Amino acid sequence: MKPLALLIPGLDGTGRLYYRQIDSLSQGNRARAWEFKPRADFTFSDLVEELAQGTSGEEPKSIAVAGESFGGTVAMHFALAFPERIRCLVLINSFAFYTRRVRIVMGLLLAPMLKWKGIRGIKDYVVDSILAREGVAAEDRQRYHEITQEVDMAAYRRRLALVREVDLRGRLKEISVPTRILASGRDKIVPSVSQGAFMTSRIPDAKLHVFPRAGHALLLTPGFSLADYI
Repeated sequence: MKPLALLIPGLDGTGRLYYRQIDSLSQGNRARAWEFKPRADFTFSDLVEELAQGTSGEEPKSIAVAGESFGGTVAMHFALAFPERIRCLVLINSFAFYTRRVRIVMGLLLAPMLKWKGIRGIKDYVVDSILAREGVAAEDRQRYHEITQEVDMAAYRRRLALVREVDLRGRLKEISVPTRILASGRDKIVPSVSQGAFMTSRIPDAKLHVFPRAGHALLLTPGFSLADYI
């Protein structure tokens, strides 16, 4: 049986933004894009336990774990709790500590307004413009909007709130599995390159890969293949 490639989602929580990566990953792995349970109250420990239950039958040191943005922080928590299950860890535009805290507060305040059609339209226009500048194709931008419009907002707000609690700076040296850190040079959401360099300097077996022309939506960037790093 092929080993598992566990794909942990970002703030959307759906796992569906990995859709461009599934086919290539499936050539050598059982690619599984995880979808978090739609609940309004949970902790990082709850998310790790969710992953632990879902991977309990896997062979030791067999799971490739990839986490995108917020999902990367969950992936690191999982790697710290269950290193014996993991063969490699891939962090995509993620962070050990989120420095842009004002954005989190603004996001929490604005999130309830996204149910209003006018506000949602403005958000979609801004996001679409950013994705277009990052080189994401029109059909992928449309797919992105369709996926994010179906996100459970209560769970989304809770994940966003958890970003404020992320501070893994003192524990990075404890991550014992081979780690690949992927950082986009034009990321407007996370300071991916500086965070990636910091994490690479602290995680014992880590390598940094920088994509100078890509933005935060690296998974949707033409020519990018996650399978190259797993």
